[in-house]
Amino acid sequence: MKPTAYPPIIIIGMHRSGTSLLTRLLEEFGVFFGIRTSRNEEAIWINRINYWIFEQCSATWERPEGMDTLLSSPEICEVIQDYIHGITKGPASIKYLGTANWLRYGSMFGISRPWGWKDPRNTYTLPLWLALFPQSKIIHITRHGVDVAQSLRVRQERACSDAIRRYQKKRWQYVNNPFAPKQSGFAHSPRTAWLDGGLQLWKQYTSRGREHVHELGSRALEIRYEELLQTPMEILPNILEFCGLEIPSKQIRKKADDIRADRAFAFRNKPELVEYADKVSDTLKQFGYRE
Repeated sequence: MKPTAYPPIIIIGMHRSGTSLLTRLLEEFGVFFGIRTSRNEEAIWINRINYWIFEQCSATWERPEGMDTLLSSPEICEVIQDYIHGITKGPASIKYLGTANWLRYGSMFGISRPWGWKDPRNTYTLPLWLALFPQSKIIHITRHGVDVAQSLRVRQERACSDAIRRYQKKRWQYVNNPFAPKQSGFAHSPRTAWLDGGLQLWKQYTSRGREHVHELGSRALEIRYEELLQTPMEILPNILEFCGLEIPSKQIRKKADDIRADRAFAFRNKPELVEYADKVSDTLKQFGYRE
């Protein structure tokens, strides 16, 4: 396969671990992350491809273990890689590049500026992407497991409450819709409704991310969300250098001043979560978190 003019920067890591913040910062420093992105800073087209890959093995973002079965089937992976190579090289890539960039670069294999994409699913689909872009630069961001579990739990509760409220308000329309059943449901991500479920999912993703970092050596960088928040002038320059970006320190300082350090270790403000962190301290210590 033809090498890229500029290797992509692929961001991996557990959901709610700071991948969106990291992507936003890099985008502000000039990295291209797609012409159309979601509210979570994810390139919509790449997101759809990762979602499609997960569907091949009945995996979901909260049940990603099916990907191991898929990755253990070389014959199927070869066809999937060939298909993804075709669409990222073909006209469909305009959905990521946009018309102007597509006319300029021809495909995702000709991009001559810093670019990449973010999607927590990358943590599991990465081997397939590396087959296409072997010189990719990988950034793995981690966050305290209890903060992740709590963030997932809050999101789950809010999503379920909103869905049920909409249903109750317009129940007559829903139950009399000739095109039923509805596409979306009421449960959202039930595994994360409990802290234990979210923590175990965090453990899965973080373990897989660290495996990639270990295997890729100098082509991968691991950072902590908390360190990025609390010491941005130490962490940001390392990230930018890794990405091949030369940014004046004055510009870095300006962005660093906007980062809220108080978001780090948010669980410490809630006794319930402090108690839970103590309960699962052995699990946290496996990943370098001492409390």
